[in-house]
Amino acid sequence: VRAGEYGKGFSVVASEIRKLADESQKSAHQINNLVMGIKQSNNLTGVVTEAGIKSVENTVDLAQKTASAFNNMSIELSNIVQSSQQISLNSKQQAVAIQQVVVAMNNLNKNAQDTTLGMGQIKLGIQKLSDAAFDLKDIVQETSR
Repeated sequence: VRAGEYGKGFSVVASEIRKLADESQKSAHQINNLVMGIKQSNNLTGVVTEAGIKSVENTVDLAQKTASAFNNMSIELSNIVQSSQQISLNSKQQAVAIQQVVVAMNNLNKNAQDTTLGMGQIKLGIQKLSDAAFDLKDIVQETSR
């Protein structure tokens, strides 16, 4: 009788051990699935991190290129300002030179007018001398007759 009771007890224990083994196997399978999920998440995190790093590197490169372009534009604008200032200075110098030419032309015109007036006076003086010479000639001819 005892062996039968022990057999029943062993059967119950074996059944419980089988249940525990099945649950352990299910738990191991779930743990394995969780580990695989974590590995996939880690791999995905690595890929996303690499993509993020690449994106940051590209952004830094673009920012450096943009800064370089702005620096070049600043240099070119500075050159344009200097050129504009030089053009302005040259224009002012040309305006002064033109004003000096105008003054010289006005002086030349006045001198030409003075010369024309002087020539007119010389012509008048020569005409008077010529008239006086003819008068003198007439007087000499009359006295010599």
